Amino acid sequence: MKEYSRQPRKQRLANYNRSMQGRMRAMSAHLSDELLKEYSTVRAVVVRKGDTVKVVRGSIKGHVAKVIEVFPKWGMITLEGEEGTILKADGKRVARMFRPSKVIITKLDLSDPWRREKLQKAKEGAKAEKKERKRKPKKEKKEAPKEEASEEKKVEKPAPPEVKKEEKAAAKEEKKEGKEHAAPTPEHKPAEKKDETPAPKEEKKEHAAHAAPKPEHKPADKKEGAK
Repeated sequence: MKEYSRQPRKQRLANYNRSMQGRMRAMSAHLSDELLKEYSTVRAVVVRKGDTVKVVRGSIKGHVAKVIEVFPKWGMITLEGEEGTILKADGKRVARMFRPSKVIITKLDLSDPWRREKLQKAKEGAKAEKKERKRKPKKEKKEAPKEEASEEKKVEKPAPPEVKKEEKAAAKEEKKEGKEHAAPTPEHKPAEKKDETPAPKEEKKEHAAHAAPKPEHKPADKKEGAK
């Protein structure tokens, strides 16, 4: 993409050194809303002698007139009628110069076959685009409402009163079952502890009973040896 300078001296120099092709491209003006509907693929067209334009800027804003002459070297155009002229101090009237960027084309001159053929292609391309646009939204519109309607039906259908009563009864039964299967009360816990505590004491007594006869046999052995 070209980078244009903001300095006026460089802009003037670039305009002075511009090629004739670039000058003709700079002579283009925007189309009116009515023409844009016909040639939607074209936004701007080079202004030619015989085109009807409408002034959009300046003291005679809104003036509609035909183009009398085009000056690509200067980048200016002239319009017919008294409003398209300037009164000089000596009483003479001179054509007023307009820039193509300050006007809008309202009617095109199609006397040139090359221009007519080029605009006809743009017109056909615009029609093809319109047909494609008409086809796509119809398919999307048909599919989208079905999905939305199905979602709305699912959400909007309220549950019958019988189902609500059954759900409430089931919830109450679940609460009752939860209370029955709840953890044991503190009254049962100490009973379990009492059953567990005496077990080690009995084991100790049993071990003591088995260990008692050992010292009895030892002195008996010693006495028999002494005799």
